[in-house]
Amino acid sequence: MKHLFVLSALVFSLSLSAQQFYYGAAYYPEQTEKEQIVKDAKLMREANFNLVRMGDFAWYEMEAKPGIYTFDWLKYAVNSLAGQEIKSILCTPTAAIPKWMYDKHPEIMQVTADGQIKPYGKRRHACLNNDLYRQYSKDVATAMAKAFAGNKNIVGFQIDNELGAEEPYCYCPVCQKRFAGWLRTKYKNIETLNKAWNTTFWSETLDSFDQVWLPRKGDSPSAFQDFQIFNSDCIIDFFNLQRDAIKAVAPNAKVTHNICSSGFLYTLDLYKLSRTCDFLSIDNYPYTWTLENEYGNKTATNYTPAMASMALSQIRGTKHAPFMVTEAQIGRTGGMQRNLVQPGIVRLWSHQEFAHGAEGICFFSWRTFSAAHEHLIAGVVEADNIPRRKYYEAQKTGGEIQKIFAVTGQLMPDSKAAVIRDFHCDWAFEDGRFSGDYRYMQGVFAYYSALREYSVTTDIISPDDDFSRYKLIVVPAQVVVSPDFGKRLQLAVQQGATVIITCMTGLRDQNVRSLGTIVQKEITEMAGIEITEQHALFAQKSTSLLLDGKNFSCGLWHDLFQLKTAKPVAFYNSQFFKGQAAITQNRYEKGNVIYVGTVPRQEAVLMVVQKAAELSGLQPLVRSADPLVEVTEVTSVKTGKQYVYVLNFSDKDQKVALRRPMKDFNSGEEYSAEATVPATDYLLLNQ
Repeated sequence: MKHLFVLSALVFSLSLSAQQFYYGAAYYPEQTEKEQIVKDAKLMREANFNLVRMGDFAWYEMEAKPGIYTFDWLKYAVNSLAGQEIKSILCTPTAAIPKWMYDKHPEIMQVTADGQIKPYGKRRHACLNNDLYRQYSKDVATAMAKAFAGNKNIVGFQIDNELGAEEPYCYCPVCQKRFAGWLRTKYKNIETLNKAWNTTFWSETLDSFDQVWLPRKGDSPSAFQDFQIFNSDCIIDFFNLQRDAIKAVAPNAKVTHNICSSGFLYTLDLYKLSRTCDFLSIDNYPYTWTLENEYGNKTATNYTPAMASMALSQIRGTKHAPFMVTEAQIGRTGGMQRNLVQPGIVRLWSHQEFAHGAEGICFFSWRTFSAAHEHLIAGVVEADNIPRRKYYEAQKTGGEIQKIFAVTGQLMPDSKAAVIRDFHCDWAFEDGRFSGDYRYMQGVFAYYSALREYSVTTDIISPDDDFSRYKLIVVPAQVVVSPDFGKRLQLAVQQGATVIITCMTGLRDQNVRSLGTIVQKEITEMAGIEITEQHALFAQKSTSLLLDGKNFSCGLWHDLFQLKTAKPVAFYNSQFFKGQAAITQNRYEKGNVIYVGTVPRQEAVLMVVQKAAELSGLQPLVRSADPLVEVTEVTSVKTGKQYVYVLNFSDKDQKVALRRPMKDFNSGEEYSAEATVPATDYLLLNQ
């Protein structure tokens, strides 16, 4: 299985960048004089750039009047850049509509949940289901493909920009009609829909699909879950509309989409989207866009490299294949700036992206914008076009990665542990009914970051993935499950895997309906317990947990259970259930199951993860004691040789322990039992 996985990654990587690592920036020739484009191309080449991404917001420049397309300006830019051996990814411009389109067709705009039509003046505010908007989008994508088909300087097309962002839900009559049709296709008859949604509650029984409404947060959980799935499907359908238009003209064109919010977007099922992409891409802003933004929490957070690591692992995990970083943070941004972008950090982020499977990096953007919505976002160069520190750091980094790539080719993480992340779970938790203050992605991150702190290279995977690849699998709050989920997880344990299952797993089916048991029966069977009670609690109050003689706070959810074959690992240490088991371990055939019945604080999570890693026999090749030092075991797709990337994001030199002797890829220095990683620097080690 492992060899097949490496082979599939090899085949995929050959589709885009077999001979070189792509490295460059987002570029906006529509805002640039012709003479400057030539100067920029030379300056980019001197910075070790060989790729730009263009066109994402240039609809008016492409189509100033309906049906009249102009691409001479873009062809000039492509050719000028190619003169410096710089390739291009071209973006369809459909994220921001031209004013003439709004004036001609104001009915294409989205409608909010309270019935307000969105005004013109931003982006992502046209309805993806509107036939007029869809036709304009298809036509401009077709025109682009015709203009650039066969151009060897174009390495791919990006469809739209950051789909699913900026309040994607639309409540217009077109969406209502399409949702009704979507439900008719899924349920076949209205009786089946009524049963799935349990519409007898609050007298919501429907007589026909014509009566279907567009659910809002706080409506029936089953109805809102379907609406979330529908919304994701509509976004993917809009992507496919343009992808198919391009492929009809240029069948061999490589097509991608850039996922916003540093990969933490949850309105769009990335696993499903990835099936229609040739490769998936991410916009990565480690100091600005973290998972808290998706929940509306913009308070300060302690930086950890595991946050970006999880985002990159999520994108890689959609296809188990290399991906592109279409926007990489180069400096300050227009959003919530959580940290100062200190010298050397962009270099480390770039090596982190490469280590996690990126086959290309584009900084956002090449030059700081002179005005308009994103004028405060720093570029590789400022408005005066003078190379300074950011430019030279990017230049140095590009040279380093190209040097490594020339020897190793594409690198892919060698992950033996995985954390399951399911978009359907985030949707089910969104209305707060299960646990008002629990945030699903934060729960996923708690266990992912604990594994990374223990120096375990980890994948983020779908609940439908192949579990046999991994020695250790974490199942955090898998609140909705497919009928076969428990059986497939059970099989992985039977074959020798160690599994951590947390509370709130297996509570409902995919329609957010009861399974007829408190949790899916295979979950409790392999955990060796019988759950008897469940209690939720808001975040302002906490309970306590006794683990290895230490007291930790916990809360949000509490499972009470009887032990069947499991042994207690930790006990509740407060409330009426004090002294009862809170965390258990059960030997199940060849594997082990750890069940965590509450939501512990991070120190306890780390202890649970360490115990699970030991049970599964996971022994990292390199171990760091500092969470600001990230260790990633990687394999060369080109040679099959193993390496270890060690990135020190701290401002102090750090020592790491080696399980076997290794040498530094760059210097050739040999290390026996430990190595020192300089502050804000990296080591690439191999045996």
